[in-house]
Amino acid sequence: MADRSVDRAGTGRARPRSASGGPVVPIAARSRDTLAAALVAVSVAASLGACHRAAPPAAETVPGDGSVTVPEKSSLRERLRFEVVEVRNIKPRLLAPAAVEADPSRLARIVPPLTGQVRRLLVRQGEAVTKGQPLFVLDAPDLVAAEADYLRAKTVLVQSERALNRQKDLFGHSVAAQREVEEAQTAFEVAREDVRRAEMRLKLLGVDLADLEAPLTVRSPLAGQVLSVATAPGEFRNDPTSPLLTVADLSTVWVTANVPEKDVERVHVGEETSARVAAFPSQEFKGKVLFIDSLLDADTRSVKVRIQFENPATRLKPGMFATVSFFGAAAPTIVVPTGALLVSDTNYVWVEKVPWTFVRRPVVVVSQDRDTAVIGEGLKPGDRIVVHNGALLQ
Repeated sequence: MADRSVDRAGTGRARPRSASGGPVVPIAARSRDTLAAALVAVSVAASLGACHRAAPPAAETVPGDGSVTVPEKSSLRERLRFEVVEVRNIKPRLLAPAAVEADPSRLARIVPPLTGQVRRLLVRQGEAVTKGQPLFVLDAPDLVAAEADYLRAKTVLVQSERALNRQKDLFGHSVAAQREVEEAQTAFEVAREDVRRAEMRLKLLGVDLADLEAPLTVRSPLAGQVLSVATAPGEFRNDPTSPLLTVADLSTVWVTANVPEKDVERVHVGEETSARVAAFPSQEFKGKVLFIDSLLDADTRSVKVRIQFENPATRLKPGMFATVSFFGAAAPTIVVPTGALLVSDTNYVWVEKVPWTFVRRPVVVVSQDRDTAVIGEGLKPGDRIVVHNGALLQ
């Protein structure tokens, strides 16, 4: 017996149900629903296909010369930036690595003048000193011998002077012969020369002749700063070639640049240069080329160029690394932004052949810094080049 149920309108009319208990759907209705779903799926697929066909490619390679064309509706057109190549009158720049050094003519390595023991050390590393300021006190046996020689020579001089005066007096009274007077004169002159040599020796050691009992005090030969101390009180030093202290005047320093062999002809004595160091990246130091070495370093194939820099605030410290810029005479030059340069096997740029068609052009870069590059070959005035996002054309 078939189940009957009341319809939604409340008519009480019974609806047939399937064996599973659900309502019976006519076959014609099911066919219409399936057909509608299929039509919707076909419509969506067609729409997606149409959208896919409507998106143009970003760039298309033209057969033959390898040029690249950007289609009219490509979004790449909005991302590319261009500039027209112009000739500018600029000074070409050559960059070279360098290091800061103390000026050798303002650097003193203090060695012990005699073998002896360091009694006192009067300065510390980093301390500023004046010319003639005591640095350390040395007890030296050879100093005692030198002072004794001086005193002995003075005694002999006094005796020889008395003997000469006596012989002159005797000769005046016809008691002594002329030969005896001459011998006394010779002895006096020899004694006087011995005294002079003994005095000179003590003066070279820095000894005050009025105070011979004092120990040897070594003084600074120049005003500057104590860069290093290599001794301590009580140390016995017997090597006259080993410096105990190093004093330097850093108000003027040298910056030694290593210029490649191929670029040496671009550097000239007396020309203005500038240098930057990592410690003060925003500050540019100005100097002049002092001299160019006559020898080439066979290992690095470079020539050392010495530049003198004024350093009143002593901001440049010996040992600092620097980058030196050499500037030649101003000349007409093609300069492009560094963003235009791309690298494959060589440097190249994209040049617009016709509107929105570009060809790759190899270029020779003479020099380059953070913002610009100097081009030696490959471009000419009037060329329109891509300066931004050129890598997207590949």
